[in-house]
Amino acid sequence: MPSRNSKNSTTVSPGQNLKNLLRGSSLFDEIEESALDEILPSVVKHHYPRHGMIFSEGDPAHGFFILGSGKVKLFNQSDEGKEQILMVAAPGDSFGELSMFVSGKFAACAEALEESEVLSIDRDRFVALLGKNPHLALNLIVRLSAKLRSLVSLVDELSLSDVTTRVARYLVHHLDDDHSGNNRGDSRHPIHINLSEKKLVLAAQLGTIPETLSRSLAKLSRDGIIHVTGPHIDILDVNKLRQMAE
Repeated sequence: MPSRNSKNSTTVSPGQNLKNLLRGSSLFDEIEESALDEILPSVVKHHYPRHGMIFSEGDPAHGFFILGSGKVKLFNQSDEGKEQILMVAAPGDSFGELSMFVSGKFAACAEALEESEVLSIDRDRFVALLGKNPHLALNLIVRLSAKLRSLVSLVDELSLSDVTTRVARYLVHHLDDDHSGNNRGDSRHPIHINLSEKKLVLAAQLGTIPETLSRSLAKLSRDGIIHVTGPHIDILDVNKLRQMAE
């Protein structure tokens, strides 16, 4: 698969390192060794710099991608240049699968948010393997179903809730993903959250602009629900935050 803006792209020979990268994805984590050996010759490793474009909307979809390291955003862009982020891929995430089967062209753009290592997998070889490996086919269905559910939720968020509610839901989601056991939060013992995305990226995820995001964070601060210091957020009142997210 061509890579227009990668620093370096090389066909990767079968090896344990590449297998480990593939097994880091939910698509391949429980696939038999023989199936991995069959797909390895069609895997290409790409290194992208920060802001390197992996593909653009309308590019031919000759395969799909798995993120080995770094961070990648999937987004659509309006004629006026406004972005709507559909997904921020983390290591192990796959992206671009649906376009292989629907239109043959990518329906969104993909850009590296930081220096990233990306594996591309050839469509024809992967489809042939699907026919022989029901477990892999099931993994793909589960992955695509999760993405569909995420996109439906995104549509609901953008059409039915205001920005402050979206911000509250984003913070609650981070709380629910926190395994520290600290889910109370008060002015003496706040829960600390570090924003993993810059405000420009987070605003695009939430379907708004950085200025509106800042105003929503300021409102939550004035209401005594959070305290913001740069990318660091202290949750002062979890109950009120959850009420805002409803």
